[in-house]
Amino acid sequence: MRLLFVCPDMRTGGAERHWATLVPELHDRGVEVAVVCLSAEGAFFGELKARGVSTVSVGMRGRSDIGGMRRALACAAIRPDAVVTRGVSAQVVGAAIARRAGSRLVLNEHTPVGLDGALVPPRRHQRVLSRIAIRRVDAVIAVSSSQVEPLEALGYKQVMVVPNGIFEASLADVEPSPEFEGDGFAALSVSGLRPEKRVDVFIEAVRAARRSNPAIRGYVAGEGREQDTLAALAGDSGVELLGVRPDALDLMRAASAVCLTSEAEALPMSVLEAMALERPVVATNVGGSGEAVVDGKTGFLVPPGDSAAVAGALTALADDPGRARAMGAAGRSRQRERFGGEAMVDGYLAAFEEITG
Repeated sequence: MRLLFVCPDMRTGGAERHWATLVPELHDRGVEVAVVCLSAEGAFFGELKARGVSTVSVGMRGRSDIGGMRRALACAAIRPDAVVTRGVSAQVVGAAIARRAGSRLVLNEHTPVGLDGALVPPRRHQRVLSRIAIRRVDAVIAVSSSQVEPLEALGYKQVMVVPNGIFEASLADVEPSPEFEGDGFAALSVSGLRPEKRVDVFIEAVRAARRSNPAIRGYVAGEGREQDTLAALAGDSGVELLGVRPDALDLMRAASAVCLTSEAEALPMSVLEAMALERPVVATNVGGSGEAVVDGKTGFLVPPGDSAAVAGALTALADDPGRARAMGAAGRSRQRERFGGEAMVDGYLAAFEEITG
């Protein structure tokens, strides 16, 4: 089987981490894989190359970049059985490549599901492009069952679900970061600083929880356009913004709990990674978060935007370390059972075989 993966870039983020994990494993299973980044390379680009994956960045400067489009279309020469895309721009360019190569077009959908149960809408110009590309898509591989209904409502015909997974080998070198030593109960949020991630809710929750238990402290690993606003809000809340951290897994291992206070999610990699590292999780009940976290057993599911509920969950964990450890262990068992890396690769192989015939 020959697959061509097309994406905007391989920068940091859950979807990018997912492909950085999945694609090399497909390569190791004997699938001929290649990755095309349209606009930039990103942190995971080099990792793919190091694993032996054929990678190229065509340097497209925009939709009207004829030279960039020509370089992208040249990738049709490898004659893939399927072109796999992520993101609206990649879906449009991937459709053109698939048409030229006579290949199947597959959308790997990571778009989060919002409070209304619909996929978070793209920007206006992206909506127009997406409507055009939908007609060309042969199949969609979603990462969460919460995405199926809204995808079908948009007009996609064949929608499959393959949950994200974590490989044991990816955790082999993870060591607890010394950063939180002596800081009591360390609550960590690994999240982009974007409006839909609602890091403001996490900050307010830590501030409130510290009134009951001053040993609770908060940390945020991530970057984004809300950096300045959130830094001002953090103030004396007991929350520290750490910026982008390549050692995010080491931070998770050292944390007392991992939080995700988004108002839109698909199946968040950070939640699965926290479970794999035996950390109790406090997450908002949106998208696929409820497919991963079992409320009261592996952590707590709270309503979106409810900082008081997050504060209560953090206080409950900080006040009962034994319960926190038990939840972490239960999360680890659930991750192994339902969200393993090998099962994920098996699922994608089966899906691609069905799609390509």
